[in-house]
Amino acid sequence: SIPVRESIDEENISVKDHQFDVAATQQNQQPKAKATIAYAVSLTSCGSTTNLHDNIANGGHSSDPSFREGAAVLAHSIHLSSIRNFAQSGSHYDYKLIVFVHPNARACSDIFEELGYEIQMRDTPFKVADIKSEWLQEHIVKTGCCGEKEYLKLYSYIQFDYPIVIHLDLDSLILKPMDDLFDVMLADKLIGKEDSVESARKRVAVMHDNPLPQSGSIDAFFTRDYNMINPGKKHVGVQGGFLIVRPNQAAFDEYIKIVLSGNFRSGGGWGGQYGGYFGAQQIQGICSYFYDKKHPGTGVELNKCYYNVMADPPRQNEVGKCRDGREECQDCRDTPLEEIYSVHFTLCQKPWKCRYPSGSEKQKAMCSKFHGEWFRIREDLERVRALERNVGGSEVGDYAKPKGQHMPEIFRGFCKSGQASGYIPLQ
Repeated sequence: SIPVRESIDEENISVKDHQFDVAATQQNQQPKAKATIAYAVSLTSCGSTTNLHDNIANGGHSSDPSFREGAAVLAHSIHLSSIRNFAQSGSHYDYKLIVFVHPNARACSDIFEELGYEIQMRDTPFKVADIKSEWLQEHIVKTGCCGEKEYLKLYSYIQFDYPIVIHLDLDSLILKPMDDLFDVMLADKLIGKEDSVESARKRVAVMHDNPLPQSGSIDAFFTRDYNMINPGKKHVGVQGGFLIVRPNQAAFDEYIKIVLSGNFRSGGGWGGQYGGYFGAQQIQGICSYFYDKKHPGTGVELNKCYYNVMADPPRQNEVGKCRDGREECQDCRDTPLEEIYSVHFTLCQKPWKCRYPSGSEKQKAMCSKFHGEWFRIREDLERVRALERNVGGSEVGDYAKPKGQHMPEIFRGFCKSGQASGYIPLQ
């Protein structure tokens, strides 16, 4: 396992004024990165082709046997939105890829190293037998996406080599640089950049247009999963597939203390209030309890129409009450694609299943756009790999366009049919 340090490595943050030579910019030269952001994912098992609808039996969401497809395309999307692709992205932040691997998944984790991820072998950060509530002991292992193994995500809080860690699910995709969020979180480190930080603050889309707390006091960004609750529920869970945090040993320790206290009431949740939905006993519920009850004002709910977008309807049964309990609600399916920072393939289904989206016409249209972006980035990755295999050869390398005929306008030739068996894997 990786040694734990008590404080963030200050050398990973550039505090010098970030003005760079105009001529260098015109020549597409890469400036110095403001900081390196860690992008983490978790692998809870090697997957199964049986028990497909039983998250616990098959090891959880990350246990899809095709997880390597998601891991590869996610990694490439992160690269395209980073400073390493500065000429196109304009980002001033570098990245590091990390995967937290449960011992149950050790046998299938090597693929991550090939994809450029640092592998950290991590067991669940507490022993279930030590939880003081027998009821929670029994239920925490058989609910949510992957039982107690989902708590691997908490290791994001002790990655002290990086000032910010983003934990994503493997069925996520980055479409735009998130520099504004990083600038706001690192405001106290970016000396001489107060004006740019203030500009960044104005561009951050907060849910319900709520004001941002003071820069420097924000320890987390997240979205909420209104799709999991009935309209008007007071305490809504955090969406577990997108969590941006500032590493902090005290926060990590407090989470473990909360779990072991067993203060989760059946039908009520953490503290008797934060629960009543899918994943309440895991990250979705405990993060809501942590940032809303224990440390209010330190976590910010982002607008889910721009971050971690899932194409979910804002109203119950499309025409009913707003799920967030308000009279009027924004329909994320109307958000222009070019304004979206990240996508999460939950309702839209995994791209590598090759299925045409279901649901309403609006949902189908939005999901088709999301799938189109995933396959566009996948195709770009294939072309890059072809060039790497053909160093010194032609500019296009040995890339051969796939010949799948299923909806090529969306799947770009990578699907031979509308089912998982028709998917053409990465080379």
